Amino acid sequence: MIEKLAKAGMDCARLNFSHGTHAEHLRVINLIRKVSTKIGKEIAIMQDLPGSKLRVGKLEKGSVYLKRSSFLSLTTEDIVGNEKRIPVGYDDLPRYVDNGTTIFLSDGSIRLIVLDKNNIEIKCKCEIGGELLPGKGVNIPQLKHDFKTFTSLDKEHLEFGLKNDVDLIAVSFVRKASDIEYVRKLVNKSNDCSIIAKIEKKEAVDNMESIIEVSDAVMVARGDLGVEKSLEQVPMIQKSIISHCNNKAIPVIVATQMLESMINNSTPTRAEVTDIATAILDGTDSVMLSDATAVGKYPVECVQMLHRVSLTAEEKIASYTRYTTNSGSIHKDIRDVVCEAANQISLDIGAKLLISPTNSKEMAPKISRFRPKAPIIALTDNQKTIRKLKISWGVYPIQTNKEDNLTNLLETSIKRLTEENLIKRGDRAVIICDNIDLSKQMGELLFVIEAR
Repeated sequence: MIEKLAKAGMDCARLNFSHGTHAEHLRVINLIRKVSTKIGKEIAIMQDLPGSKLRVGKLEKGSVYLKRSSFLSLTTEDIVGNEKRIPVGYDDLPRYVDNGTTIFLSDGSIRLIVLDKNNIEIKCKCEIGGELLPGKGVNIPQLKHDFKTFTSLDKEHLEFGLKNDVDLIAVSFVRKASDIEYVRKLVNKSNDCSIIAKIEKKEAVDNMESIIEVSDAVMVARGDLGVEKSLEQVPMIQKSIISHCNNKAIPVIVATQMLESMINNSTPTRAEVTDIATAILDGTDSVMLSDATAVGKYPVECVQMLHRVSLTAEEKIASYTRYTTNSGSIHKDIRDVVCEAANQISLDIGAKLLISPTNSKEMAPKISRFRPKAPIIALTDNQKTIRKLKISWGVYPIQTNKEDNLTNLLETSIKRLTEENLIKRGDRAVIICDNIDLSKQMGELLFVIEAR
């Protein structure tokens, strides 16, 4: 199945560490690497850390029904719950909430209001009732600021992920930039994984710009975001996050409930197809499936649908690229200017490719930001860089030999692309070389060629 998904267009496999054991995840990691070698396609692996996700514990008879205006307690004790006492499994949770705080259960369908608390229980009144199942999420938008985002269990998971060479680390329930900076210190001791900030908390929306500034990529995690903020705000928050990421050349992923109906149906709703296209037209780099490919009946069909909708939407992007780049909002360092110029030149000369020989994971996304009509070929000798670039829009990373000499670098690049049948005699291409050493100077080089 992993091979089928990869051939259908999967660039990155997300492993949700809220579920499963390390042994189970290791088996999947090994399968992904095996498939990657077999089909000759690099597949990035994203480790999605659970964070401080609060969940309902075990319940009598498998579920309980909470009636409107009833009174109940959320308890930190390890019990089998009922409609009067519901276990939530976080030892000191009461100290992080105040009287009057709103608590949501089961993806926001059940709403409680805090009346009182002690060391082990939070006493609540049910404002909106409904059926509650074990394992369902508990959302508290107004948790006190000292509530830990990154847990000891997250650290154990992270150590496992780094040991087994995952490529991307998604940090859940980020609230401020320092949450990402803390994880980066742990990662940089032993690895160069990209760190993804999941925007799903109210505080994260408020601190959006500073979080994006310190992240390698961002995920619009619409599930918990739709509980933390009112549902009608989610589309505009999504657009805002995408816009800020585009301006900073930070890859952005739109996730949650994408093709949700295809868990059980072989075709999506028209609204779901529009959702995909809208995210792409707004500027997302990647779209992510969750339940549809984790437990759904039609995982391959889902990826094929994403592929078809993406190609159709991207035709529209290419048709107006020249007019949509919001250059004025981009901080103009030298690389920004060179990438913008490269995009304009590629349009003017009808370039077949935009080529970036690089060992950096930053240059290709900077070119990608302008949504050029020509594909972006990132050439690197670093296998991990190839996988990390898989989530950037329009970037096709290819492995090549490292060259220190500029002439050799350019000649090797063209030779490699000729071997891959990506360029032929008479084709024009724009080459952007990053961090070139010119004896006494370091800089960027923009080079226009017509292949011979």
